[in-house]
Amino acid sequence: MWPRNLLQSACEATIIFLMLKKLLSQITTLLVVSTLNGFAFVSFGSTFIIGFLTGTVVQFGIYYGFMNLIELYAALQNKKLENERLREFSLQSLEVTCPCHRQIKEIIPVRLNTDNRYKCTECSKTVSILITPETAIATEPIINTDISLLNKNIAERLSNANT
Repeated sequence: MWPRNLLQSACEATIIFLMLKKLLSQITTLLVVSTLNGFAFVSFGSTFIIGFLTGTVVQFGIYYGFMNLIELYAALQNKKLENERLREFSLQSLEVTCPCHRQIKEIIPVRLNTDNRYKCTECSKTVSILITPETAIATEPIINTDISLLNKNIAERLSNANT
């Protein structure tokens, strides 16, 4: 079996090799395209250096613009996923209090089909959430808000009690 440090060093060396390979590939592409651009400028009556430098600057500009577009797209996708996560999180979450002496309140996502546990951010203990179902009778709202009949009924009862 390989020693852990040797294996880790081999993995790091492989990663560095792949990064260098990618960098050399990109530099080669840049030089080849810029050289072709320089020859194209020579065929149109300009100098090779002007064509080469123009090709290099244009490639860097295109690369910069492309990377900005990719970054913007990734940021928009991340924001969309974050909004979706927050929407789902708000539908299935509870505000719970850690039973430790600090009594830290946290909002934790819960699922009805799994064992709900979380790690307290303050005391680092694992806490289980028990969900107990409760029932209540659904009531209808009072439609008649005229209390004059009620007052009349109370007044009658009071007068009957006094006699």
